[in-house]
Formats: sequence, C-alpha cells, structure tokens
Amino acid sequence: MRLRQYLMCAAAIAGLSLAGCSGTNLIPNTSSGSGSDGKGGQPVPSFTQFTDIPMPSNSSLDMDRSIIFGASDAWHGRLVLNSGGTQAQMYDFYEREMPNFGWSKVTVVRADISVMVYDRENRVATIKLSGSSFSGSTVDVTVSPKG
Repeated sequence: MRLRQYLMCAAAIAGLSLAGCSGTNLIPNTSSGSGSDGKGGQPVPSFTQFTDIPMPSNSSLDMDRSIIFGASDAWHGRLVLNSGGTQAQMYDFYEREMPNFGWSKVTVVRADISVMVYDRENRVATIKLSGSSFSGSTVDVTVSPKG
C-alpha cells in the first residue's frame, strides 16, 4: 500500500512540476546541489507547484504521508510537512499568511493539536498542527473541493 501511495504521489509531483513551472519557490530545495535526496537519486520536490498555499521556509515534505492530485490552483490532497518551527510559530504563520493567498478563515481551534479551517472559492483547506516528538512541528494540510 505504501509503495502504491509513493508511486501515485511521485507521479502527481512529476506532473505538477511540469504544469507549475512558473511561480515562486516558497520552500528552498534543501538537498545538496545534486537535486536528489541522497538515497539513490530520488528527486526532491521544490514546491513551486503549490502557489495557492503558504509554505514555511524551514519545512520539508514527508513523501510517505503526502498525496496530491491535480495541478496549479486546482490541486487537492494531503501535504504533510516537517517544520523546524514550533507549533505556535506555525499557527501564527498560517493565521497571518492564509488570507494573503485568498483564503478566508472558517474556524480554528488552538490546543495541543491545533486545527485551522479555511475556504477559497470552491475549495476547503484544513491545517492540523502538532508538536513533533523531537523538535519543530508537523503541519498536515488537506485541501479538498467544497461539498
């Protein structure tokens, strides 16, 4: 099952990379100059395809837990980010930045595991923030069509 999810995610990222060649790189590629993850040459995504969701600069994509469908501002799926920022910093970041990307706040719950819900046109974004067991935090962004 994990292999299938990985292959689907890799195919979606490859398609999105081609479809989203324009845009700003919101998360720098943290790989060492080679453009790979150091584990056999797998490409590391640059996140240029996610032009409608703010991405903290100190984050990396958890490929095993993420799955994306679609392209540009019409993608949907789940992005799981491992962030170097604390849960509180990520909460403040998304509360500040989501409106700058055209998202309107629906509701938020700030707690040990915080949940933020936003909508934009015909889509809904749910952001779940939790502290990491080592340092930083985990950001789980799910975007789906309304209805």
